[in-house]
Amino acid sequence: MIEFRQLCAKAGVFSLENIDIAISTGDCHVIVGPTGAGKTFLLETLVGLRELTNGQILIDNNDISILPPRERKISYVPQDTCLFPNMTVRENIMYGIRIGGFDRHEAQSLVEHLINFLHIGHLLERYPGKLSGGEKQRVALARALVPRPKLLVLDEPFSAIDHSMREEIRRLIKELLEEFKTTTLVVTHDLDEAFFLGDHISIMIDGRILQSGDRDRIYYYPHTFKAAKFLGIKNIFSARVEAISENSVTILWEEMAERLVVPCRCSRKRFSLDQQLHFGIRSEAVYIQRPGHEKTLEHIFSANVKKLYMRGRMHTILVEIGAEKKIAVEIDIHDVAAQKIAVKEGDLVSISILPRWIFLISNSEA
Repeated sequence: MIEFRQLCAKAGVFSLENIDIAISTGDCHVIVGPTGAGKTFLLETLVGLRELTNGQILIDNNDISILPPRERKISYVPQDTCLFPNMTVRENIMYGIRIGGFDRHEAQSLVEHLINFLHIGHLLERYPGKLSGGEKQRVALARALVPRPKLLVLDEPFSAIDHSMREEIRRLIKELLEEFKTTTLVVTHDLDEAFFLGDHISIMIDGRILQSGDRDRIYYYPHTFKAAKFLGIKNIFSARVEAISENSVTILWEEMAERLVVPCRCSRKRFSLDQQLHFGIRSEAVYIQRPGHEKTLEHIFSANVKKLYMRGRMHTILVEIGAEKKIAVEIDIHDVAAQKIAVKEGDLVSISILPRWIFLISNSEA
């Protein structure tokens, strides 16, 4: 178990404030946030390159924040991989064993397994200057895993890799983590990378963790406007609380005169009767009905198709609902579904908003 407890650190005018994160053994935890959020600063604090001003960093309940970097049993792969340019690939990989005092012969089986797994056997006598970005990343991963660290830390692991190679390296890292069961912390600004790699995810903005949780909860149910905005959610609307039960909140979407019963496990703690709030739903969770093949679903709205955008495998459809006041709704669908629906600008369609995909934000949490 890796834990950040109320961690605070300061660099000039920027600060990390009360960082609380727990990473279970064998999990991959991803911290995602925009550039300048403090992600790399947090990693530098974790590995001992910067000092804490408050709090603790625990590995298996032992406070490592008082230890020098080399004694923390953390393998850190920075953005530029930092391979030693005057060493061959083989020498780079074996470096961790040499400085860690590991028995070379005992580690050899792991080294050979990693070399085969990462497909770098043909690179062993090359120097880093002769490697591509993807090759450097593979070598850096091998070097980081050979000492069997308590924690593997990856800082923007795909930033130096060509777009055409990113999917391959992303899948390789996913397979690597599943194979070796290494507890891993990744930081990235890329949402696709975060949700592909992470078992659990934390959203970090302005030196603070806005929300932490399992991948699906973070993806579909952000707790704040800042988190929802960072996640790219456009469909956020105003409503009023009409009723509260143990596990749900009934809200009135006044602009559409529509009542929605939204599942919510902490309803009584977060909301009160007549409270004004906002609700949101991801664009891919809005269901658009195929003309002539309508299904019986809840909360059906007639919609006018205003714009269509093609984005490779995904299409974005912008529609308007409502009679007196027009409300914009954004819908994302896969290319195959878009071809089946075959709508065009100006068409009238039916859409459905299912309450189980709705997240609620009280105005005080904005």
